[in-house]
Amino acid sequence: MRYATLIIAMSLLPAPALGQEGSKRVKTEIIRESPLGMSTLYKIDDDGTVRIDWRAVETLARTKADYNALPIAQLMLAIRDGTWKAVR
Repeated sequence: MRYATLIIAMSLLPAPALGQEGSKRVKTEIIRESPLGMSTLYKIDDDGTVRIDWRAVETLARTKADYNALPIAQLMLAIRDGTWKAVR
């Protein structure tokens, strides 16, 4: 689940934001399918394309209906809205 979050986070960040860490490198992991319970928020196609259902993400973040998927939804929205900051 952490790897899926990392891939989503890295794909949503603008290119200049990735270089702020200096010489640290990010290891890319290939994710073949969504973790159990995350298929309602996003889907990974056979070619590796991640398709995010923003309506489902926004609804989950607002209603807090699924406490397992809630942190992922909040992270996805923070990255999309540009309010996410890397922890140093």
